[in-house]
Amino acid sequence: MDRSLVRYATKRIMQIPPLLLGISILTFLIFYLSPVNPTVAYLGLVTVQKMSPEDLDRVEEQLGLNQPAHVRYIGWLERIAHGDWGYSHIKKRPVLDVIMERFPATLLLTITGYSLSALLGMMLGVISSVRAGSRIDSILNGLNYIIYSTPTFLLALLAMLVFSVWLGWLPSSRMLSVNAPTSSWLLMQDRIHHLILPASVLAVGHMAVFYTYIRSSIIEAMQEDYIITARAKGLNEVEVVLGHAIRNSLLPFITQMGLSVPLLIGGSVVVESIFAWPGIGKLTYDAALRADYMLLMGITLFSSLLVILGNLLADMACALTDPRVRYD
Repeated sequence: MDRSLVRYATKRIMQIPPLLLGISILTFLIFYLSPVNPTVAYLGLVTVQKMSPEDLDRVEEQLGLNQPAHVRYIGWLERIAHGDWGYSHIKKRPVLDVIMERFPATLLLTITGYSLSALLGMMLGVISSVRAGSRIDSILNGLNYIIYSTPTFLLALLAMLVFSVWLGWLPSSRMLSVNAPTSSWLLMQDRIHHLILPASVLAVGHMAVFYTYIRSSIIEAMQEDYIITARAKGLNEVEVVLGHAIRNSLLPFITQMGLSVPLLIGGSVVVESIFAWPGIGKLTYDAALRADYMLLMGITLFSSLLVILGNLLADMACALTDPRVRYD
């Protein structure tokens, strides 16, 4: 591996702790300034109204809400450094345990949706760029604009209506059937059956971004001198596109894949909530409804770490894909 790439990777990894520190400060301030009282969310408004001021002070002391903001933040940060991400008063469990329990479901959904969106976006983008200006290109562009402007929640509801309610082909919610089979093979089939609809909605919702980037990159590449040289050497159009144009168009495509990680994580909140998929997105929605601030802060920090790592991997992939890329 190139030493410059190793130095760049090391430099980026060293930037992760201060970046997470800044994110943790913003995260804490957002939830600290929230108008919702955590005590009310924890006990309920009726219970709080019936409590005496002394009892309410004791509860706030137990929750650590009577301390100054900087003391609460430093204490929270010290506990995270020691592996204690706090305690969810709604789930009655440690925050990190709750997140890690839900993470595999979100990982399965996002990787499947991410792979499908990248694959479909690249395939359709190549077809559209090769046939630029044709009827096929116009149709694909029109569909792309419609998909891009349609909210994810609307796509999810339409897909559920068509494929679950009208046609009855796919289940409308959950990760497994209520009467899930005990056999490992049948259990995997049941999980895939439940995965198809939410993963497809997540993929279609983000496919338009990949389609736009790969189409514009290939159209631009087809005007370059090396394409003219390849054609002059007698290569057919398939060899020119696959061997030269696509290869030199991968750099912005890979970069966009890294930038799309936060969009996928954000989209998974909507998709998981609609399809009752037991992942981090659904957990975020439930925690927001119950004002479980400690759990929400842990999810935000954990998601931020995933976004940072996703962008780092995208940069590494760019350098490995295109030898012209060098980092100082």
